[in-house]
Amino acid sequence: MEELRHTISPMRAFSILAGTALVALALAATQGHAAPGSSRAEYSLEVAHICAGALLFDHAHDMGTRADALAVARDIRASTAQRLARVSALPTPPELQRISRRWISSERGLAAMYARIWVRIYDTIDAARTPAQRTALPRRLEQLVHAPDSLKRAAGRLGLELHVPDCTGGG
Repeated sequence: MEELRHTISPMRAFSILAGTALVALALAATQGHAAPGSSRAEYSLEVAHICAGALLFDHAHDMGTRADALAVARDIRASTAQRLARVSALPTPPELQRISRRWISSERGLAAMYARIWVRIYDTIDAARTPAQRTALPRRLEQLVHAPDSLKRAAGRLGLELHVPDCTGGG
């Protein structure tokens, strides 16, 4: 009796090979990402990958009008929100969940403050019309620039505990 031998057509063989390669690539790609029960180090690396090199705002903007300042403020909020949404989607080790939520909240607050300050700086410069107002302008701008400092320090302390960089782009 003749033994049955199944042959695979070249196109079917290619499909099987391509499918196997895609599955292998998908498995290899997911091994680099934090999984449930991931370690502190894996979580920190994933967050750092998302936040490293963050810019305060992602797009070029015109400057010179209040509408321009408001557009920059929207971009500051949106760019940070986008990065923090990616961070929030990461599986967080149970022991880091509380501090991670606090850090994400502080980063959101910091981005909101940067956005408000951006508009306030524009308004302050625009309102300086008299010589006395212009003389007071450097002091007032310095106050505005340093207004987020305490929140920045608090976010930084939380970031140090998590071993993650600033995610707002405000440094």
